[in-house]
Amino acid sequence: MKKPYYAAASFLLTGMLAAGCGTDESEQPVLDTETDTIEETARDMPSKIQNVQNTLVELNTHIDASESIEEIQTTGKSLEEHWDLAEAEIEEQYPEDYAAIEESLYPLIDETKKDSPDTEKMKPWVEDSNKKLTALLEKATEPKKEENEVELDLDQGNK
Repeated sequence: MKKPYYAAASFLLTGMLAAGCGTDESEQPVLDTETDTIEETARDMPSKIQNVQNTLVELNTHIDASESIEEIQTTGKSLEEHWDLAEAEIEEQYPEDYAAIEESLYPLIDETKKDSPDTEKMKPWVEDSNKKLTALLEKATEPKKEENEVELDLDQGNK
């Protein structure tokens, strides 16, 4: 007769232990939706570069449409955030390209932060940055060869 009580007690004890092992939702980290969405769309270097280019295009559109200063400043801030995500990786893998991009991108970002940005100064920086980023994107999408890697021509006997 005691077996049903032991079985019921063990089920009750197992249930209580299982309930205690759950996670408390209040302990979950709070996500910053603005930066997290930026990071979500930028997993690899080509994606990061494309995000910077897309933001440059958006900034150029605001400049051409002579939109409000707030729109230019907001897009400039977004440009800086996208560049920050890619910057270290680009500097490490393509130092020459990084230095070249810096020459036009940083003055552009600085200009967008001003109270009254000079759109005439910004246009050449946007174009120059975009050209340099396009060239870098072409390099970044091709697999890099190791320094000691030998390129084999497997079709040499089939001519």
